[in-house]
Amino acid sequence: MVKRKQRFSILLLFSLVIIANLLGRSFFTRIDLTQEKRFTLSNTTKELIDSLQDVAYFTIYLDGDFPKQYQHLKNAISDLLYTMRLESRGKVDFQFQDVLSTANAKEKEDILKQFSEKGLLIVRPEIDDNQSISNNFIIPSGLIFYQNTEYPINFLKRKFGASIQEEINISIEQIEYEIDNILRLLVAQNAPKIAFLEGHGELKPEEIIDIKSELSKFYSVSRVNLNLNDTQALKPLVKQIGDSKNAELAIIEEMLKYMSQFEGLIIAKPRKRFLELEKFLLDQYIMQGGKVIFLVESLIAEMDSVQKYSQITTADYDLNLDDLLFRFGVRINPNLIQDLNCHGIPVVMKRAGNRPQILPWVFYPLFNPSSNHPIVKNLPAIWGRFVSSIDTTSNKNIKKTPLLQSSQNSRVAFNPVNINMNLVQLGMDRNTELFRQSNQISAVLLEGEFKSAFTYRQGFQNSSIPFVPSIKSNQMIVLSDGDFIRNQVVYSGQAYQALPLGFDRYASKQMGVPIKFENKRFFLNCVDFLMGYQDIINVRSKKVALRLLNKTKVKKEKSKWIVINMLLPVLLVVLIGIINSIIRKRKYQSV
Repeated sequence: MVKRKQRFSILLLFSLVIIANLLGRSFFTRIDLTQEKRFTLSNTTKELIDSLQDVAYFTIYLDGDFPKQYQHLKNAISDLLYTMRLESRGKVDFQFQDVLSTANAKEKEDILKQFSEKGLLIVRPEIDDNQSISNNFIIPSGLIFYQNTEYPINFLKRKFGASIQEEINISIEQIEYEIDNILRLLVAQNAPKIAFLEGHGELKPEEIIDIKSELSKFYSVSRVNLNLNDTQALKPLVKQIGDSKNAELAIIEEMLKYMSQFEGLIIAKPRKRFLELEKFLLDQYIMQGGKVIFLVESLIAEMDSVQKYSQITTADYDLNLDDLLFRFGVRINPNLIQDLNCHGIPVVMKRAGNRPQILPWVFYPLFNPSSNHPIVKNLPAIWGRFVSSIDTTSNKNIKKTPLLQSSQNSRVAFNPVNINMNLVQLGMDRNTELFRQSNQISAVLLEGEFKSAFTYRQGFQNSSIPFVPSIKSNQMIVLSDGDFIRNQVVYSGQAYQALPLGFDRYASKQMGVPIKFENKRFFLNCVDFLMGYQDIINVRSKKVALRLLNKTKVKKEKSKWIVINMLLPVLLVVLIGIINSIIRKRKYQSV
């Protein structure tokens, strides 16, 4: 009878183990106990994984013998990919591969050259604490293979002036965002259409080539000519307009129809006056749900002219957009922001042997966003060049969210502004008493109910012209500096080389290290937000706290903790043994 019960118990236990394993295969869950939920995938990541039609295989080359700081980055990448592999049910897989440790000098050179050409980041490690490593290079990057195509991904985020530990921390926070961007490329279908407006002296194609290239990864990017005095603007509509009896009505109808295929328009630094009819087209495009980013300047001020003539005086652009923007909730003031928190310009100093030095230039404010809005949350400095301040109106139907604001030590200079090279002294002297007009707005998000600026204009709302008086809910962004998205260009005869957006070649050359600001990421966030990709911006804004050891305390108390770690476990075992022995003696002595 006893044996039968034992057999039954063993059989029951065996059955329960089998059932538990079967249930484990069908139902899997993990509990994330970390404060910042670092092992919990965002809904955006899960949706992108579900959209995969094939296996996305990650080969990560951050492996081998390297400084311990990089081990934190490797562990974070491994943890996230492991979580994604479990979530994907096999659609995501990965491996870490060390390609340098067993290679000879010639093979290493070939590997590094090949990886560099593929777009992978290669760095020389920073060594501390007397660590020794077998390689002179680290590859904090990888390749994703998907449907016979490979995509590069870089995990290490470099930041000028930051320690390697700060860079690693920033990089860990961005891992999921970087992977999500690659997954967006893998599953991209019917990419939303956006367009840069042209015809009014906007930035040249080579001046926006970097941001356009970046946007083209996720959007279908075109150019739209809205200059109705230019025959080129009407070329796509010739057939439709030619058969119409009312040319003006036909232009409005066909141009609006043509513009409506784009979900967003970018107006980047126009310099010529807009016609009323052109403004009407923009107005109605917005009333019909179109998203617009205005990068509009109020004053003419270019650094090329300042350096050529030593000084200039500003003048109005007179773009004829003020009434339109005012109706939508903002006014771009005819002034320039001066900020002690600023970037510099190369200036030849006699006392420095006529060598150029990078000196602070108060007309180049650096914006360090403090807002928690996802567009700017956790973004480093953004570089402005001759930026005007923006006022918001009292329109209660429109929510105004400042995205970029000047520092506590700023002020405004009103038109006409005398811009003189001698003004570098303002930044050098750093007299904060002169800079008390803080938090000047230079970029603002507008959301809510927009009403047409042409509602009460005669000739624009009669029955023969399709007219929409308002839209219940829409969004737009207004920036008071067209140069926010202008990349520097190096011209050589007829050829040119476009540099990355946010990179300053003059300061980089002078200081001997790359000087780059986050203009590109800021503008990509603006576009993503308006296009409805708010979730992926939230992923970028994710904060991960690394709870690191205090190095000073570790060195000071090293001996103490070695003794504790070595002796305490032994003493605990001995103590438990003694207690157990005493208990057994008392128990069996009484028997």
